[in-house]
This record gives sequence, C-alpha cells and structure tokens, in this order.
Amino acid sequence: MKSICPFCGVGCGLELMTANNVVVSVKPDPEHVVSRGHICGKGSVAHEALTAWDRLYYPLKKVKGQLERTSWDDSIKYTIESIKNIQKKYGNDSVAFYGGCQNSLEEGYLFQKLARALGTNNVDSCARVCHDPSAKALKQIVGIGAGSNSATEIPKAKVVVVAGESITDSHPVLIQYFLAAKKNGAKIILIDPRTTRLAGFADLHLKVKPMSDIFLFNAVGNYLIQNSMIKQDFIDSRTEGYEEYKENVSKYTIELAAEQTGLAEKDIITFAKYVSEDRVIFSWGLGLTQSTGTKGIKSYLSLPLLTGNFGKEGAGAIVYRGQTNVQGSGDLIKPDVFPNGEMNDANSEALSRIWGFKPPICKGSSIPETFYGSKKIKALFIMGYNPVRTLPDRDKVKEFLGSLEFLVVQDIFMTDTAGYADVVLPAAAWAEKEGSVSSLDRLVKWRFKAVDPPGIARPDYEILSDLAKAAGYNFSANPKELFEEMKKVATVYSHLNIEDVMDYTKDSRYPNGELHLYEEKFATKSGKAKFVPVDAEKHNDGLILVTGRTVTRYNSDEVVNRIPGMQGYNLKLWINPVDAKNIGIEDGTMVKLKSKSGEMDITAKITDDVIPGVVFTYMHNPRINDIVSPEFDEETHTPKYKYTPVTVTK
Repeated sequence: MKSICPFCGVGCGLELMTANNVVVSVKPDPEHVVSRGHICGKGSVAHEALTAWDRLYYPLKKVKGQLERTSWDDSIKYTIESIKNIQKKYGNDSVAFYGGCQNSLEEGYLFQKLARALGTNNVDSCARVCHDPSAKALKQIVGIGAGSNSATEIPKAKVVVVAGESITDSHPVLIQYFLAAKKNGAKIILIDPRTTRLAGFADLHLKVKPMSDIFLFNAVGNYLIQNSMIKQDFIDSRTEGYEEYKENVSKYTIELAAEQTGLAEKDIITFAKYVSEDRVIFSWGLGLTQSTGTKGIKSYLSLPLLTGNFGKEGAGAIVYRGQTNVQGSGDLIKPDVFPNGEMNDANSEALSRIWGFKPPICKGSSIPETFYGSKKIKALFIMGYNPVRTLPDRDKVKEFLGSLEFLVVQDIFMTDTAGYADVVLPAAAWAEKEGSVSSLDRLVKWRFKAVDPPGIARPDYEILSDLAKAAGYNFSANPKELFEEMKKVATVYSHLNIEDVMDYTKDSRYPNGELHLYEEKFATKSGKAKFVPVDAEKHNDGLILVTGRTVTRYNSDEVVNRIPGMQGYNLKLWINPVDAKNIGIEDGTMVKLKSKSGEMDITAKITDDVIPGVVFTYMHNPRINDIVSPEFDEETHTPKYKYTPVTVTK
C-alpha cells in the first residue's frame, strides 16, 4: 500500500508491506515525484512505532483524579457537555482548539471547523512555533504563504543559498538534489553559525552570529543597489515599495554588517556577487524563523526581488518545513484568518453557505498567547500535539495546563500532555487511516490506509465528526468528501484533482500544479511583489544557546523513542575552544547550562564546529525546553528556540 512518510516536510513516498493487519516493512516508492525511490533511516523504520507498547487502545476519562477506561459514547458526550458548560459559564472564547501537524489536511480542516461551530476562533497548530514567520512574510511579499519552487528544481539553479538549515540532518532525502546541483556547476552558500555536514561541500560558509542576519541581508541589498547589480526592469515592472526599501538599507554598509555578524567583509561581498546571478534559489530553515523570524525573512526575500530571481525555473524561495503536513496545517488552522481568507463579514457569510453556520468574526488566541499569560482559556482541546514536551519554559506550560478546568487530548500515545487530561481520545496513526498531506514544496499527496488501528482507536476525522454530531452539527467523516469540501473553502487548494493527488507520479501542487510560481504575476492584490523595509537590532555578546536536529532523531522524539534500536543518544553541549578556555573546562567536563527559564547539567563537547559566543545542543531531549526562554517573534509569536542567552559554568 502506498503512503507518505510521517516525518519531515519532504513527504517521501513509501510502499508499506502488510501481513495480518501489521505493517511489516517499508520500501521507498520509486514513482514519487520528489523522493524518487529514496528514504532516510527514520523513514525506513517509520512503521515500527505503529505497534509500540503504549499505543492508546480505548478512551480514558478522569474519575476521582485517575484516568479510567470508558466508552466512545460516554467520552464524546462528556467532552461536548463539558465544553458547552464552560462556555455557558465563561463565554464561547473560554475554549481553544490546538492541533498538531501530523494530521491530514482533511482532519485539520475539520478540527478548525468544529471549533468555529462551537463559536470560537481560538484555533491554531504547531506550525505557529516553527514556520509561521515564513508563511507571514511570504504571504505579505509574494501572495502565498508557501515556497515558490519545487525542491526538484534545485539542480536547475546556478546558486543555492541555505540559511539556518542542516539539510543532511533535517531533510536528508533532498541531498540528492544538492549533489545534482553541484554536478551541474551550482554554487552552494550556507549561512549558519555551526559547521553542519552541508558545509563540507558548500562553496561559501557564512558563520553569522545569531540574530545578525538582517544586518547581513540589508547590507547585501544596499551593496547590490550601489553597484548596479540589480534587475531594474524586474523591479520596475513587477514590484512595489522599492524606493522606501532603497532608502532604508542605505545605512547598512558592508563594514557595519561585518562588525555585527562577525564575518569578513570580503565574504559578504562574495555572497552579494553570488546572489546577483540569474537563477538563484533562496532557501531557509528554522535557524532563520526561530531567531530573526518574520523580519529576517522579509529582509532575506528582498534579495530575490532585487535580482529578479522569482518566477523562473531554478529561481525563487524554498522553505524547509519540519513535518509532513505542517504546510497544510499552517494553511488551514489560524486564529486570525479564516481558511477562505481574511476574517471579515463577507468571508464569514461565504463559509456559512457551505458550513450551514456563520463563524464568529473576532481574532482568536494563538498557542503562545494562550500558554504564556492568557487567563481567559478554561477548556482546551489538543489533537496530535504535545506542548508539555515541545514548548519553551516547560514549568509555565505545566502550570497553565494545571489551571484548566477541562482538557481533552486526542493522540496515539499517552504523551506528557495527555497525563494532564480529563479525557483522552485514542486516535489512529498515519498508516491506519487515509487522507492528504501538503509537503514543503506545495505537493499534495494522498495516504492510503494500510492497516486497522489497535483496539477501538479511530481516525481523527471520525472522532471529530462524532463530536460535531454531539454538538448538533452534521459533519462528514469521509476523507474524500472532506477533501472536496476543503477545496471549496480554501481557494489555494481549489484546483487540485483528487485523482492526481492519489497518483504519486503527478506533480499535484497547489494552486495550479506549478513547479514554480509567479511567472507572470504575483499572488498579491496588485499582482506585484512588495519590498518590506525592516531594521536590525543589536544584541548582547554573551553566550547564546542554539538548538537543532540530528538525522537519527525527530522533533521531540515522541515517535522515535518508540522504535526499537533507536532509543537513547549522547546529549552534549557543543562549545567553542575559546569559550571553553574562558569557562575553564575541557572536553567531557560536566557543565551547568542555565537561562532565566531553568538549568540543567550536560556534558561539554569542545569543537570548532560552533563559533565563539554560541553553544549548541540537539532539540530532541525535552530537558532542553526547560532552558529555552519564551521570547517570541513580535509578529507571529513564534518562540525563538535558536536564541536563548545562557551561562555555562563548571
């Protein structure tokens, strides 16, 4: 049975071999248009977590402080009654619905629809805490909150810029395209304070100080303008806001950028010359979104606008999304935007004609707004998401969950968050249901059901449909019907054909199947891309903790820890020799890592792979989120996981 890998945003094609209702092995699907017969080590054993020892088999309900087994009828009825009672007491906005990004498009769509049927726009997904700055910046500048180019176009580029992303660790299957690009003579530029494996074959590695990216991008923009290395015809005919941008970046010199980033002036100029070429792909990962965030990406995207690198094969923007359907969740589940567009009366009326009810017109609360200081949320519904393990400053997260009057968790495992729940609903995993997912390059593909879920666990779309019925609404539980309904609502998906989505050989990308967008016009109201001037801020020179991935692990390790042979790894703190000498430690010394949020003991690894002033460790161990401070992007409230001021002592 064909399926899509449940891990990163590449969305690799899999062939699942089954026997006696068990997936017994996984092979890469040679027909998939992006993965092309490749999978990584995690993908090859993805099926093993399906039979984990602690899968949830039946609904649980808290009775006298203990979770006890209950029936589906009781758990559904109790959940809706409890939510409605709390809304009667505190108002409709006292409840929130927050979902993960491992669910299908149809489930995410149904999830936010249920919340709005119950009268609240407090809906969000964990896309908020990773690439929401990317979506926000792209939407404002070019019109669609997704990458403009397919990953398969990387070999067509003359230059590929990678900012804040370790491809070999996070999206290893894409390395085939980088190798092909190198073979074709392309230059690879890496912007990262750490020496990742990609640095081994990069033509230029810019080891920038954390949070200094805007100084770099603005200075390069200014240099390109001052040296007539821009595409003036493209700027004049296809963009707006150029004069304001030009004036703003005029104060950003190469000298200032070198001082703030720690880079050599000659390397910044070399970078500027590379990106002035025709056919440049500008790509980025969480190192950018979880530090300078929305402002940093706006500054970065000005460079392809200056150089005319949009709307062509091998020229544009690629965002390295972290989860299989995080792009789709970000497209559909937002507290300040309806799935059909702006939150206004016209769009609410349009939804009412499809849904049979009119959703409220008022901005809801995002995940960070709710977990860090909101007093209004009294009931919370969480689907396929584990904030206790993944959000920063975990003590505050636990304190908030403990303050709730009612918590529902719908998941496949008894997670840390589920331990706080009043009701736990057992969900089917990725291979136990069907539905579509949207990958990092807008490719939408269908997962086919291979086996039944364990016990009486059920697909999320069936559970959500039954919850809606208990609330007095008739929502379909058929994923194919939901796909067609979603297309009517979310216009960016409206031209997709379900037969093409089910065919892994087809380039079924939204909005119209394009490998690259914006050949003739941008998707903004004016049809032109927007220059958005932003300014950089100077930051302190103390030690900064940066977190990242390693190829054998995945996000919070909730799934990988349940795969035999994958458990356990050495968690170390990477420290530059200069900083190690100042602290007075050697390789292997146990150190105390401390921030304003918390502290932990960890073994030091002395290495030149990080620049002075930066310490690095892997994000997969939940203890790290005791240290990461809840500082947020000012526009999207995305946590700055890649920028936490810390101290390190022996």
